Amino acid sequence: MSKVGLYWRLLQGVVENPRYYYFILRRSAYDKTVRQLANNNLPEKGTFYPVKLNLRVIYGCNLRCKMCGQWGDTGTYFSYDNAKLQRKLDLQVIEGVVEELVPHGLRYVDLEGGETFLYPQIIELFRMLKRHRLFVKPVTNGTLLKKYARELIDTGIDAIHVSVDGDKEAHNFVRQADWAYDKMLEGLEAIIVERQRRNRHTPLVHVSFTMTRHNKALSVYKLCEELAGKGLLDVLCIKSNPIWVSTANGESYNKMVAQYFDISGLTSWTGFVEDYRDFEEEAKEIAQTIRQLKTKDYDFFVHHLPSIPLAEIPKLYTDYNWNLGRTHCPVPYLEPTIDVDGHVYPCNLFTDEPLSMGNVNETPFLDIWFGDKYQTFRRMLSEQGGLLPICNRCCQLTEH
Repeated sequence: MSKVGLYWRLLQGVVENPRYYYFILRRSAYDKTVRQLANNNLPEKGTFYPVKLNLRVIYGCNLRCKMCGQWGDTGTYFSYDNAKLQRKLDLQVIEGVVEELVPHGLRYVDLEGGETFLYPQIIELFRMLKRHRLFVKPVTNGTLLKKYARELIDTGIDAIHVSVDGDKEAHNFVRQADWAYDKMLEGLEAIIVERQRRNRHTPLVHVSFTMTRHNKALSVYKLCEELAGKGLLDVLCIKSNPIWVSTANGESYNKMVAQYFDISGLTSWTGFVEDYRDFEEEAKEIAQTIRQLKTKDYDFFVHHLPSIPLAEIPKLYTDYNWNLGRTHCPVPYLEPTIDVDGHVYPCNLFTDEPLSMGNVNETPFLDIWFGDKYQTFRRMLSEQGGLLPICNRCCQLTEH
């Protein structure tokens, strides 16, 4: 599919749901914020009001994906006791935060876990968020979509982000489940069938594929060929930036945080420790495969992130200190994350409880957002040049 074809689908979504327009504008809004940060052009209160809210609604997951920083080979959730793993972010608490933020310009909500669709009140949550006229996008492994397809379409959510790791063989290997690929495909088909039955163009089905050492460049080519002509998705995003952190940079981050907050022992980054310095030849194959895929005329749009020349992909994997020319992370100024326990974080990846900015079960959200601890974190970020030692391979940074 060409960009014109994608834009036509997006336009249909806007006609069906005018709030979808915000999704199209999001990239330019974030770029504008980065420029303001670079010029130290901030509001009097030191930050903007949030435009997007990340909700981690549940810890549990039905898969054990190798690369996952939560439940993967080095994931940090394995240290949680059973009582913690059974918790869920309270629906009334979520609505309270939403009601607090909508008058100040909140527009988007991303939902994640664990596996988002294990949240027992997921349909009620979707309905509540859409009553507030928000752009809603759950992140999922897709294995439970068939169960919820009919109700999900009825809620009017705007997009679904489905994470896939290649063709059937590669996907099941990474997900460590021989049923994962078939269940995901059944879920995509159920969503499209219900969408067509209602003559709807939303939710947009966005499939995301991340190139790691656990899959191969050939697996994304096979995936595209398997999906071609089936009408199961709108966008396939190929990410050549797996989230990873070097041990040295993680330790440097811990020392930095200790200077500003007098806390130690942060461990969330350890779930992403990896080393891709030996990945140059594989990275060249990835670049060649993406180049080849962009010449294909699939019935879905093939998109590549980050937006860099394909020739620079090997450098992306092998030179961790290269920050792609990005200068500032806008997330602590625009995108709070609330976890299952109500803790608020300035980053949705590295969520150590000692670095919680506050808890919405105890304190109104905006008191946390404009509070001293959040402002100290933003000051730390600014004084370190706009990025922290663990930021360079974060998808939040490279997608904006």
